[in-house]
Amino acid sequence: MAKVMITVWLMQEHEQLVRNTILPEFRKLHPDIDVILTTTSWHYLWDKVVMFSKKKQGPDVLQIGNTWNGVLAHLGALKDISSHVEKIGGLNSFVPAAARLCTFPRTNKVSSVPWYLDVRALYYRKDVLKDNFITEQNLRTVEDLSRACMKIHGEKVNNREVAAFGMSGQRDAQLVHNVAPWIWNFGGEFLGPNGKTVHFNSDRSLTGIKAYFDLISKYSDKDDILQSQETYMENFMVKGKYSLGFFGPWVNNTYLNPNNQAYNKISAHISCAYMPAGPNGHYTFLGGSNLAISEFSQHAEAAWLFVSYMLKRKVQEQFCSANNQLPSLLDCYSPMFMVDNPRNKVLKESVRYGRSLPNSESWAEIEDILIEYFHQVLVSIKEGIYTEDLLSSQINEAAEKSELILKTERQ
Repeated sequence: MAKVMITVWLMQEHEQLVRNTILPEFRKLHPDIDVILTTTSWHYLWDKVVMFSKKKQGPDVLQIGNTWNGVLAHLGALKDISSHVEKIGGLNSFVPAAARLCTFPRTNKVSSVPWYLDVRALYYRKDVLKDNFITEQNLRTVEDLSRACMKIHGEKVNNREVAAFGMSGQRDAQLVHNVAPWIWNFGGEFLGPNGKTVHFNSDRSLTGIKAYFDLISKYSDKDDILQSQETYMENFMVKGKYSLGFFGPWVNNTYLNPNNQAYNKISAHISCAYMPAGPNGHYTFLGGSNLAISEFSQHAEAAWLFVSYMLKRKVQEQFCSANNQLPSLLDCYSPMFMVDNPRNKVLKESVRYGRSLPNSESWAEIEDILIEYFHQVLVSIKEGIYTEDLLSSQINEAAEKSELILKTERQ
């Protein structure tokens, strides 16, 4: 019998583990399926996916950011896999916030499945906080965080002043991911319940956005305010330029991994706490990656066998443990899972507070608008012209542009 050949697109950071460990085991179970693995970076994948959608040809299986699901499903790039997913327990088998980003917009038809998750937590330098008699218990709310920043901003460590709060400011989705909990925790939303109206410029949303950018304005290093995500992580974890910042699980596999060359004496002092609660809620951003089957796949059954294998509990635990990621399957969250160190325990528990961004066919365009305007707010902070009125003006302008997109969609 001739082998069935399927092509799989994944992120390049997963290549070694998938190629050397996971694929050999899959091939033992399915010797009649040959997997051709192609890897790329997040920067290029979106362009590649949009291009194959237009050409109506591409891979059989692809990894997508879960916020891409709505627009790619709307474009007709993803296959309806509802019947397959029902055989493994349906979307109820997954963390609920992740499962919400797996359907064709405003339907129950499944267009992708959660693979692994990403949450935001507050990372902090234990040595700096200890010197100022601040504990993790003093970081529970946004008011606590503001008081801590006020107390430690400009603290001298080894004769060098350390800024209280660090962040990245380039034009990427991290800007939206980091602002999201502040909107939710102040009682705001990005879009209305039906996904057809803009809500991120409501009073509550604006109050949350202002609280976040005020923190940056007061307690960040203005010289570094537009740095890239990579530079930010390097400056925080290796150079010790900040005492507090928001990150995801990925830093545990790099800068905070004792076996990684980036680990140093500063790394040993870094721990993490839950995302601070706001006056109207306690949520953190929950993102991650989904696996989908292309609508144009000629081997959908074989493609599903690969996807379903990647979702087996044993494989999820193997993959997530090796990459310090969070699994998507509810069954993985046993009482003893990820309690080996305080950071992992916080990340595991943070999944319970996770919220996802809208599953909308227009979200990619709206997110691009928000990225641009959030970036402009950071520019104003760097230039020393940031005010509440300027912030409101920027957010309302972003809302007007987003409303035009939604109006076109409604028509």
